[in-house]
Amino acid sequence: MSRVFYRAPSSHYPVIARGEGIYLWDTDGRRYLDGASGALVANLGHGRREIADSMAQQAQAVGFAHTQRFTSAAQEELASRLADLLPYGLQHTYPVSGGSEAVETAIKLARYYFLERGEPERYRVITQWPSYHGNTLGALAASGHLTRRHPYDPLLSAAFVHVPQPAAHCGGPRASSGCCPCAERVQAAIEQVGPSTVAALLWEPISGSAASGFVPHRGFMAQLRALCDQAGILLISDEVMAGMGRTGRMLGIEHHEVRPDIVTLAKGISGGYAPLGAVVTTDHVYEAVASGSGHFVHGFTFGGHPVACAAGAKALDILEQERLVERSARMGVPLAEGLQALAREHAAVREVRGRGLMQGLVLTTDRRSPGGRAKRLAQLAMEHGLLIYPGSGGGASRFGDHALIGPPLIISEAEVAHLLSLLDDSLRQLAAEQNRLD
Repeated sequence: MSRVFYRAPSSHYPVIARGEGIYLWDTDGRRYLDGASGALVANLGHGRREIADSMAQQAQAVGFAHTQRFTSAAQEELASRLADLLPYGLQHTYPVSGGSEAVETAIKLARYYFLERGEPERYRVITQWPSYHGNTLGALAASGHLTRRHPYDPLLSAAFVHVPQPAAHCGGPRASSGCCPCAERVQAAIEQVGPSTVAALLWEPISGSAASGFVPHRGFMAQLRALCDQAGILLISDEVMAGMGRTGRMLGIEHHEVRPDIVTLAKGISGGYAPLGAVVTTDHVYEAVASGSGHFVHGFTFGGHPVACAAGAKALDILEQERLVERSARMGVPLAEGLQALAREHAAVREVRGRGLMQGLVLTTDRRSPGGRAKRLAQLAMEHGLLIYPGSGGGASRFGDHALIGPPLIISEAEVAHLLSLLDDSLRQLAAEQNRLD
């Protein structure tokens, strides 16, 4: 009997044995094409010896030193590499151990920024429904995701205000307000709670597990930026899933050509080789703290862990040297085209959306099992040797079933074709099951 408290204790979990490139093998010798990079984490592929060596060297030198008292060469290198690679003047890195920690940190930093500026009434955060920002209580309260929120609703803060998801296509700004109807809803929310109480807008520039691959219409993020500037609000871009080259740009928000004040990073920042995340800010956010009290009252024990930072610094080297951001954009073309072809062939696929190697499949809803079709497709895909990332708008919700397809950025065109073939087989089996039920 296992002593592990699994996510789903009643489920059976194959034992992972090894990984190489875009493939994983379990202890029974079964091979899986990692079409979701785990949870869009293993961006660099599996079996990267150079990252393992960097981690081992750092662990041999020093495995842990508390960042309340020390910095490390690995932490300094990670921050320096990010400052070189990220756009929009994002220069100052606060390392953490994952995406939820990154979002918690960004929310608290936005609050602290206004405390330092003498505006203690600013504490609210506005975000969208659906969205997903993490599983800690603060990040979950910011998230618009029914299934994840429901068990913990009594614990979630009311400081977070949710507005409806913008349209994928919109008629553009109205002359009367300068905002499109989608942005007007955000503007109305700001006005309802009072602009002087709002600290930040927190947004996914390309949606992850709550709305697989959804991209707001062109101009929407620019209107959010304008609303922030008008009311003195910070714009936080949640790049935990979309960042680090996943969408064919270093950051997902680059597709919108909009400058954020703070970004959150995780998942692909270390390629999955170590638990690592980061909050990266522009000068004015950093300087508010550095020239104010000089101390951000916040911290996690393992934030800035030298071994994790060593993994991240080496991962960034690989990302740049192998031009994997550009490769993601290039390989995203045959992937998207292949998924569109499958959508034309399979009635279960209602829509394909996304950017680069972050593509979402929106599925038609099964009335007998709302919220379950994506999960069933993922189960069938795994039986066929393909891993995808199922999601929903939050169970039996109007946002439907969907799944993310996000293989490692190293994938080749031949491997994209293999992925599509396995997905085709899985969709055929899903249709056959549906036909039997009908």
